[in-house]
Amino acid sequence: MTTRYHTDRFPPQQIDWLRLLPLIGPANAAVARYEGLLHAIPNAAVLLSPLTTHEAVPSTKIEGTQATFGDVLEFEAGGEGNGAKIADIQ
Repeated sequence: MTTRYHTDRFPPQQIDWLRLLPLIGPANAAVARYEGLLHAIPNAAVLLSPLTTHEAVPSTKIEGTQATFGDVLEFEAGGEGNGAKIADIQ
């Protein structure tokens, strides 16, 4: 994954609204469908937990953790986990 930063160029001075406006409606509809799906199931955490975990793994690497997304999923599924990584996984 490549991250490009906007050093001294953020926020943008001009936004191409004509290109972005047609995308806003479909994006909003997709988020609304997802929200509707979450409200329709008894335990929404089933869908939200993997997203939260997926986001947490890269952000905690900044802090020096060594657990991968797969390590976390295996641990949450009841696996023993690697003893040295247990603290990072938790």
